[in-house]
Amino acid sequence: MTNYSKWNQALISYFTTGMPQGSQIDLSVDDDVLESIDQNFLSPEIGGNSCADFCAAVKKEVIVEGKIKLSHLQGRDEQGLPKSVAFLGAMVLAAYRMAEDEKVNQSNFFRRFKEILDLPISESSRPLGMKSGAEEPLWQDWAFWLRQKGFIPSAQQGDGSRIYINYPISQTLLRQSDKDQLCKLFNEKQWKTQWDEQTLIVRVRQETIRFSQHLQELFTGYQFKSRYEAISEAIHEVYEQWHNAGCPITLKAALTPSRHLFAGLYRTEYVFSGTIEYFIYPKQPRKRQLKQIEIQHKDNFYPLIVEERPGWYEPMEWAISDDEIEKGVKYLIHASEELDDLILPQRDFWILVSDPTNPESVDYASWGAPQLGKTFVLLCQQELLSQLEFLQSEHLLKWNRQLHPFGENSNWIELHECMVTSPAWEGVFIKNQVLKYALQPNDQLSVNFSGGLRVPNFGAWLVDHAPQVTIFGFYPTVELKVTRLLDNALISEDVQKTNIPISLNFLTPGEYIIEATHAGESSERLIQIVDWDKLSMTTPQNREMLSIGDEQICGSIIGNKTDHASEKSVIKVKPNEKPIKEVKKTDHSSDKPVCKTKPLKKSSKKQQLSLF
Repeated sequence: MTNYSKWNQALISYFTTGMPQGSQIDLSVDDDVLESIDQNFLSPEIGGNSCADFCAAVKKEVIVEGKIKLSHLQGRDEQGLPKSVAFLGAMVLAAYRMAEDEKVNQSNFFRRFKEILDLPISESSRPLGMKSGAEEPLWQDWAFWLRQKGFIPSAQQGDGSRIYINYPISQTLLRQSDKDQLCKLFNEKQWKTQWDEQTLIVRVRQETIRFSQHLQELFTGYQFKSRYEAISEAIHEVYEQWHNAGCPITLKAALTPSRHLFAGLYRTEYVFSGTIEYFIYPKQPRKRQLKQIEIQHKDNFYPLIVEERPGWYEPMEWAISDDEIEKGVKYLIHASEELDDLILPQRDFWILVSDPTNPESVDYASWGAPQLGKTFVLLCQQELLSQLEFLQSEHLLKWNRQLHPFGENSNWIELHECMVTSPAWEGVFIKNQVLKYALQPNDQLSVNFSGGLRVPNFGAWLVDHAPQVTIFGFYPTVELKVTRLLDNALISEDVQKTNIPISLNFLTPGEYIIEATHAGESSERLIQIVDWDKLSMTTPQNREMLSIGDEQICGSIIGNKTDHASEKSVIKVKPNEKPIKEVKKTDHSSDKPVCKTKPLKKSSKKQQLSLF
């Protein structure tokens, strides 16, 4: 049997692997999740039962003389991970097992929880030794660790008799009956096209009326808005499993991970020529640990390189055409037992946002939905322009200019400095519902930072030089609260106007939570303030070189070309030409061509702010 500590570490890895910073984390544990964790993060016994093994490990850890003991689960293990996550996962598993017709109350929940721990079911709702609220510090510890890592916790306290049981109930997404209903829908509709999450969720939402009450509730109200990405990902995971298992009616005994990687787009504009190019931008698989992956492009094989940014690989090295974007592209993955191909889905529009970790950059990519108050680039086919102009006439959307990135004869146009200007999208209908759902805001509030003195590659600001904070939203005012994460100390609490930059005084280095709330809706962000001694000298990772005669300019370094012979990548620029990167010749020590150079960071029109 796998012990509690290994299960605990495996659960944390599963729910955070491949997740971009700023993602909301749901501890959505069910039987399928436990089997997937066992297969991908542990070493399962042949013929073993993952769920039974997990429940036995939790029981052995927390049951002492027939009573639950939780005091030793507080704090961190030797790897710095919270010790309590497996126990909390067992509570979520109990919430999942509550039947559709069960009333959600303490008695029903703890009856299921006792079944998980193989405890006798008595009249007392809570297990012996587990006093009311004893589990809350464990949920708070999990939330604290997630915030430290740049994630957003989603477990929430409830009201009245649900004050504590709402923590695990709030983590539930799709139950087994929900998955079976989705598979039934996929079979009836024969949706065998390789859709991405954004396209699929719109198709499924149009069929909401046929689903169970629990699934319908996931698609309505504030819960759907606040958990949009998690719900979309969960449904897409079922869709991929349905595909891979040969499109069965249900998924029982057919748990097969996706054999596809999906990609977005990375847009860059070159410094000297103004040329715009698009690149394939592969997403890291979430909740999976994979070996080195190589993509075949023509006769070459390119390794996927993990960026410093969680959730994404580095953009592929070759630019793609408007025709490839229109039809979608599929690249074979070389010599992998787990994956078949990398897919750029066929789409008639792409929303591209600026770099959330480096606002000084002017590169745009598929980093997520546009935030309130932030502009974005909309790449779309010209046939959609009339529908977008209708949204503009309804004062829902605005943009400043149009551009043809692939030339006047292309069917693709870019709309620049797009911004959503109203929340009133519900009564508006356009032909392309995928476009509407992609543009309409899921949030009513957004916390944004601007200015200050930011420490590159550290995600922090220097003390006494914090950024200004702007709460973008459709409400005139919000309640703004600043809390120091280390000791949960309230630093300030006030009513602030929205859409106006304000300055906050962070007196000491540390991590702070900025939370804006109005009418039950909230948005939060973590900000880290560091002292000057955190700065260190760094060597530029990528150098762009300009050849002038026999000399080279490399940043501020002017020298003979031979002085930089060891550089792997060289930018050669002639008037009115875009930069071209030299690539080393084929490696003949192998039976296949290999790209040896690391992909060059894409250029920006503006010089990026950095400290050395």
